[in-house]
Parts: sequence; structure tokens; C-alpha cells
Amino acid sequence: MRKIKTNKKLQKKAPMKDSTKILLYSLAGLVLLFVVILLVIEGMSSKIIIKNNSDVKLEYVKAYFVDIEGPVSDDVKLFENLDRGDNSVLPLEKIDLAYRQANLEVRFKFEGHDELFVDAGYFNEIFSGRINIGFEDIDNERILLKVKASTGVIPSPHIDCDEEYVFNLATGEEEE
Repeated sequence: MRKIKTNKKLQKKAPMKDSTKILLYSLAGLVLLFVVILLVIEGMSSKIIIKNNSDVKLEYVKAYFVDIEGPVSDDVKLFENLDRGDNSVLPLEKIDLAYRQANLEVRFKFEGHDELFVDAGYFNEIFSGRINIGFEDIDNERILLKVKASTGVIPSPHIDCDEEYVFNLATGEEEE
């Protein structure tokens, strides 16, 4: 019987070029930097921002979360006396809205007009983010209200709040 000879030579890998190493380390550094930036943005402080870009003075704006049973907490954000071009910012604490199907109720009153309100958005998890509420003129008697809530760079499927409403101040009603 004959033995079959096999050629078992170990193949050695060629060493990695310096330029390839530099490229790999650079890519790893960029990925790490991107992750750190995302973490910083996600961890930024929560706040609610009101902007009045209408010609009418806002006497007050109240913003708070409500569910089917009523207000979720006693933490009502109140903004008063906002003239044209004014903005106001208040800190917003983390609020547990998980499984509550809550809305953000925004009540506001323009000088010389009745109080109006809107239930904006859909919140169904712990909310820790920013809320922007803006008022703009459309014409003499109509105001555009924009309400937007965001949780950061990565959106949540359980929070949906990016809405616009048109109010007629003469009739005191929302237009469709």
C-alpha cells in the first residue's frame, strides 16, 4: 500500500499595511464619536418652548398632559404675557405616560379674545424630550398653532406629535 503524500504547507497571512491600519482606526474613531454625540443629544435637558410670532399678545399659555381620566399630573406649565416675537422656555421633567394614551392639552388666550384649547399629539411611553409650541399669523383674524414634540435624534413609535391647527380669533373656533 502506498501512502499519499499531502502538501500541508501553512499559508502565512501578509501583514496588514500601515495605511489599512490607519483607515480602520480612523473609522472606529468616527463610529465612537458618532455614538458619543448621539448619547449627548439624547441626554440633553427636556424643555418646553413657546414662541409668539403673531401680532396679537398672548395673555397666557397652559400646557399639560391629559389622558382619558383627566390631567396626568399637577405639573402645569404656565407662560404669561408673550408679546410679538417673545419666546419663553421652561424645564420639563420626565413624565411616565406609558400605556396611558395621553395627549398634550394646550390652552391659550389672546388679548381681547376667548380662551381656546387643543389636544395635540399622542404620547404612550415615558416622555423626556422637547416640546415646541409656536403661534404665527395667517391673516388679521387667523392664527396658525404648531405643536411639535420630539424625544431626540432617534424618534419613538409611541410618541407622535407634529401638528398644526388654524384658529379664527373672530369666531373663537378651530378651522378645519
